[in-house]
Parts: sequence; structure tokens; C-alpha cells
Amino acid sequence: MRERKWLVLGIIGVTAAAFVAAACGGSNPAAPSGARKIVLRGTVLGAPSASGQSAQVAALDAGTGQKITVTVQQNTSITTTVSSNGTFELEGVPEGSFTLVFSSTTTVIGTVTVPGGASQEINIVVNVTVNVVVIVKIEIDGHEVPPPGHEGDHDD
Repeated sequence: MRERKWLVLGIIGVTAAAFVAAACGGSNPAAPSGARKIVLRGTVLGAPSASGQSAQVAALDAGTGQKITVTVQQNTSITTTVSSNGTFELEGVPEGSFTLVFSSTTTVIGTVTVPGGASQEINIVVNVTVNVVVIVKIEIDGHEVPPPGHEGDHDD
């Protein structure tokens, strides 16, 4: 009878531990419950053509012809290469403001600072020329915001 009592208490203890682990985000302490994964989606535009046509999507560095890589400066493990259609996606970007570094194999092309405030998604369009990267448009959680440095710009 005693053995059965200990067996029942053991089962109850293991079940309770499983419930506690599930409530705390599972068994992975690096992934606490409530942690948000913010996704940044971007489009890279190249320089306008000499004939005055507007910038087209670009996947290659205008100076070197090499693929463009985008990296979060504050966490270099968050990195990707711009696809052939000029788009890129980064998962798990920081909640606050952070810096994106645009580079090719041999050189840093430029950086942009992305403002904080997102809880789910950031969409940006950047213009990349030989040695400059500029945010053209930015949306945070579906709301367009002025690009950094353009807070006072108005289309009057």
C-alpha cells in the first residue's frame, strides 16, 4: 500500500512540474513566455537611372556588383542577404531602436537607424547607392511613421 502511495505522489509531482514548465514558456529558459518576435521586412531600391527614371529594386551593391547583406548591429547573429527581387526579412529584431548595417563582401555600404516602438512588424523601404543608405518609407505595426531625420518634413 505504501508503494502505491509513493507512486501516486510521484505522478502528481511530475504532472505539477510539467504544468509549471509550460506556464513559464516551456523548458527553454531562453524563451520566456511573453517574449515577442518582431519581424522586419524590407525592400532595397538602387539609385535612379541616368535618364531620370525612378529607382528600381536592387539586390546587388552598385559599386561592387556583389550581393547586399543586412545585419542588426546590436546582434550580428540577426543577418540575411537581400534576395534577387530586392527584398529581405529579419526575425527577432530588438524592441527598441537599432541599427541596420548594409554591406557587401568587401565593404560596409551604409547604416540606418530603425526607431523603436514595434510590437509585431516593421516594414521599410531603403535606397542604397554606392556608399549611402537612406530610409525612404517605414511602417511600424501597420502605421507609417516619418523616417529618422524627416520628422518635420511635410508635403504641403
